[in-house]
Amino acid sequence: MSTESRMPAVTQRLNERSRQALETHFAEETYVEERLADLHESGQSALENLVQVANRDTGQSRHCRRILLAIYNGDEWPLELHRLRCLDRDLQRAALTVIEWSAYASHELHEFLDDGDRVMQRFWKTEQGGAS
Repeated sequence: MSTESRMPAVTQRLNERSRQALETHFAEETYVEERLADLHESGQSALENLVQVANRDTGQSRHCRRILLAIYNGDEWPLELHRLRCLDRDLQRAALTVIEWSAYASHELHEFLDDGDRVMQRFWKTEQGGAS
């Protein structure tokens, strides 16, 4: 078999692989776009839920504040994963949703809150004054 007679088969296989790669790429892009839309929708309510608990004085409030502060300024408030273990399941899901949303959001998460910078500064002051 000559090189010329094999070329159409090679070209066809390459075209098929290219088509499959493009289809896979478009499917992944569609999934990412859908996931981002879901995160934006669920993230807002999860964020508000964490802030609501963080504003209280309960055993879980401090952990919610620390998670929110880690998202707000991770250099000053590193994310301490053990804090997730101190939260009930609903708050754990909310925290993980907010953490994921923060990785993809077009703005800083505190900007999605009314007067969010002031809220975070208040949490900052509360946590600076408390023990670890």
